[in-house]
Amino acid sequence: MLDAIVECLVKRKLTVKAYAARCAIICADVLAFIAMLAILLFVPAFMALDLVIVVLAAVFTYLVFRNTDVEYEYSFFDGELAIDKVMHKMTRKKLRRFNLTKMDCMAPVGSRHLGGGVNNHVKFDFSTQYEDDKHFIAIVHGDDNVVAEVMFTPNEELLEKIKQAYPRKVYLDIND
Repeated sequence: MLDAIVECLVKRKLTVKAYAARCAIICADVLAFIAMLAILLFVPAFMALDLVIVVLAAVFTYLVFRNTDVEYEYSFFDGELAIDKVMHKMTRKKLRRFNLTKMDCMAPVGSRHLGGGVNNHVKFDFSTQYEDDKHFIAIVHGDDNVVAEVMFTPNEELLEKIKQAYPRKVYLDIND
């Protein structure tokens, strides 16, 4: 009954760093285009250099846009929460796996059940970063006695499945 897999895919908001990288690469592309035109007009013998400039600009632009378009996929199966990073809807990277049987509690951000926050926790942010979304924090003990504070943005189905598996550890409202 509880061993069904539940998956949730959420898109992460573009960060300021991602916007800056995208703007920088577009400016670099414009400069590369101007350099390409200058080489083509003044030194036509270096036409191969134009080709290298175009190829490098295209590759760097592709890499920047691919790595700044991020989605997270949460998978819950057999007491384990796996979090993968999906870049540009093409490349998947396994980030972390958390054993929720070792979870202290899971509650929305700002809940009194999370306490005041201890400084020695390792914090992971796998949330969407949108202010309108309801973000949850799970406090999980690792195998190496490290306490992880995991922030993520689950959907209703994932929340219900985790609540069903760990009813005394999951709080769905701030005032629960």
